[in-house]
Amino acid sequence: MGTGDFICISMTGGAPWGFRLQGGKEQKEPLRVAKIRSQSKASRSGLCEGDEVVSINGNPCADLTYPEVIKLMESITDSLQMLVRRRVDTPFLFLEDQFHLPSLQRLLGYTSLLIATLANQLMG
Repeated sequence: MGTGDFICISMTGGAPWGFRLQGGKEQKEPLRVAKIRSQSKASRSGLCEGDEVVSINGNPCADLTYPEVIKLMESITDSLQMLVRRRVDTPFLFLEDQFHLPSLQRLLGYTSLLIATLANQLMG
């Protein structure tokens, strides 16, 4: 993984989430967000094209193949939490033409998602 900021992304309401992934262990590439649909749950959540996916609902993604990631994504029914790493040169986010600052609830969620990801890595 390269340098960058860790960001917690949360979405609810089930699929479609509005983004496409690429990469995976078998491609020897980190799992990244390839495309975001405009006005989708993903675009409203602050997910950005190029974000590196560290974990999905607390499951580390570094050792997952693309088919394993798809299987994981298909198992999610309502709530999706992603820990992503964003390059430091990514510009500020503008969502729906308004500057978006993370809410306190989202900031508190970062900690629990990071802890769940680290716990899964240690136990796996």
